[in-house]
This record gives sequence, C-alpha cells and structure tokens, in this order.
Amino acid sequence: MPGTGSYSAIFRGSLFGEDKSAAVTKRLASRDVDVLWLGMNPCMPRSLEYILAAPNGQGDLPTFERQMNSGLFGSWRWGDDRQRSADWNPIEGPTGSWKVYRDVLAKIARLDCVAMANFLPWGSQNAKALVQQLAAANRPLLEHMLEFADDLNARIIQVLAPKLVVVPFSLGRSRGLDEVRPMDLTLARAKDIQKHTVGLSGRTFNFYTARCQRGRRVVSTAFLGHPSSLRLSNNDKTRVVEGVSKVLAEL
Repeated sequence: MPGTGSYSAIFRGSLFGEDKSAAVTKRLASRDVDVLWLGMNPCMPRSLEYILAAPNGQGDLPTFERQMNSGLFGSWRWGDDRQRSADWNPIEGPTGSWKVYRDVLAKIARLDCVAMANFLPWGSQNAKALVQQLAAANRPLLEHMLEFADDLNARIIQVLAPKLVVVPFSLGRSRGLDEVRPMDLTLARAKDIQKHTVGLSGRTFNFYTARCQRGRRVVSTAFLGHPSSLRLSNNDKTRVVEGVSKVLAEL
C-alpha cells in the first residue's frame, strides 16, 4: 500500500476528449477505441522502494485515494495541499522519442480514440529492476502483482475493445517476466507473428505484429522497442514514423 500512489492510476491523459471516468464510460457505448498503447509501468522508483521497505506513515497511498475519489480518468499529480497538477501525458504532450510513436499513431488513428495505459500500476526505474529486486525480496508478492496486472489488462481490453494494442519489448519479450508468470500479451505466446524492418542510417529498426488472446478476445498487437530506448536522428525518426505506420495501417 505505501508504494501505491496517484501514479498507480492505470491511464494517462484523456479518452474521447473526456477527462472524467464516468464520461468516458458513457462514450464507450457509442465510440470505439482505436489503439490501446501500453507502457510497462510508471517510472517511479520510490514506489518499489516503499514496497520493499515501508516508510513511516502511509507512504504514497493518500495520493492514490485522492486520485480515485476525484473520478478523473487519467493520472494527476497530487500535492500535500491536495491540489492537483498535470501528470506526464505521452499522447497530448510527448517528450523525446515518445513523440515518434505518438506520430505513428496519429497516422493510423484518431488520437482522441487512443488510450494510454501502464501494464503494471506499480513503479520502478525499469521492468528489470522490479523483477530482480522484488523476486529476491518477496517472490510470492511479485507473482501476485503480475497476476493482478495481467488479469486487469485482460479486463481493460475486454471493455475497451481496441482495434490494436501496442506493447513495448520490456513487456512483450521480457525473459525475466516470463519466468515469473507466462502472460498472453507476449511474443512467446502470440500467434501469426511477422517481423518487420525499417532501414535506418547504418542499421535497422525491427518490430513485430501478431495476434494475441486476451480473455475471450483476440487482438491485433504490435511489439516495439520502448520509446525511452530509441536513439534516432531526425531523419531516422521520420523513417520510423513512415515505416511503422504503413504496416500498422494494414492490420
């Protein structure tokens, strides 16, 4: 509980131009979600630190409670004065290489119909740190966290019914995660896998498309390197946007 904060809200930004969960729910009755864009988890190392060694008091939990009580769809930052400020939003305000994937999605979808979510609601510097540190300290808790996240993700896909799910390699082909809990939204269990290559300056950009079973639903899925891992020149960014969007538009 101390390592659960406002950053643990699953979604980032808004959906259908709505920022309240109740309004999003109403719109889902008549509008489709074009893309569910997954992050691995919120980049919040303190979350893992508090899970491994609980601080005095409630830790980050009060900010999570404020977030839930607010009725807001996407994550916000909450100060000690209970005032909120905008959280990072890669769809409406991408930074760095996150803009590459946002531009890819803008070519194949309506951005107001793209949902951005984290697969894991708990934070760490990266997926490797979470798996290694928590597995060493409390493997049953890690197993429970992954089970919870995987089941929640399946329910989200069932409700949103996205036409496409975008999955980072940190989830889709993580051997460490797979050894703890085999999950359907991975290349190891995907079907009809196709590898795609975009030529860059002196190297290639590789990604995959496939179909994945999520509960009762089969979803078209794209597996790409995490945006934070991209090191691209401006020309190569343009090549990636054009090459990836061309493939995804045909799914």
